[in-house]
Amino acid sequence: MGRQAFRAGALFAAILGLLTCVALAGVPQQAEGESNRRVLLGATKNRVTPNCGSQAASRACIAEGKITGYQVFQRGATGKNFVVPFNRGKVVAWSIQLSNPTARDNNRLGPAQRPYFNRLFGTPSKARISILRQVQKNKKGPPRYKLIRASGTQVLNPYFGTEIKFAIRPLNVAKGDVVALTIPTWAPAFWVPLACNASPNGGLVDARRCASAQKFNTWRGSRAPGLCSIGTDDFDRPNEALRKSRPQQKINSIKRYGCYYDGGRLLYKATVVAR
Repeated sequence: MGRQAFRAGALFAAILGLLTCVALAGVPQQAEGESNRRVLLGATKNRVTPNCGSQAASRACIAEGKITGYQVFQRGATGKNFVVPFNRGKVVAWSIQLSNPTARDNNRLGPAQRPYFNRLFGTPSKARISILRQVQKNKKGPPRYKLIRASGTQVLNPYFGTEIKFAIRPLNVAKGDVVALTIPTWAPAFWVPLACNASPNGGLVDARRCASAQKFNTWRGSRAPGLCSIGTDDFDRPNEALRKSRPQQKINSIKRYGCYYDGGRLLYKATVVAR
């Protein structure tokens, strides 16, 4: 498992993942929350909470930033989580589950988390959803997606510590489209289990449970192959992967999704209704 962590006196943001270059294929089976006319993409029976803040003090503080990504699989759900199952539909709402990163230094939790992410990724915290359609399927390598639609961007800071749902102007989608989360700066909406934390004695807290989390929770991001492990260098500056990390933001642009991560979840959902 390739785990990179940002350090600012204590363990902070981390991107957990074993890079695997595999392409998205197929369509989902019946998903949690799905009816004949409506589906909640991202719903799962295995509920988790995001890392960071006092409620996740035992876990490494983790946030994602400067990326467009989508959850492929997650424990407690059947099939690929964010692939539209209807021939024609509309995304009418989306939600995001946010931790509440600390704003000040804390003897128990270490240096302030929120200012660190602001410095590393930019401010304020914000995100939106994007509709991706796979193109150029005959080309080798990671899948390529065209950005066909996007919602408005939401500033997330007022909602830290909550799960907030946003109603949006409906976005038309077709079967096989992917609903992704775009994070222009950063969002504390990421989960990695305690089992995958580094142990003070070396290795992982619980290698067996971590391996299970890796198997059942995977997601793909818009970074280039070979530039997946974002972090900081020896001088606490963004490494090359982070400097070159970009979300997909221009409508009709095509981008390779070259990083496939395991063991974590982007904590967002999207409501799709059939037309």
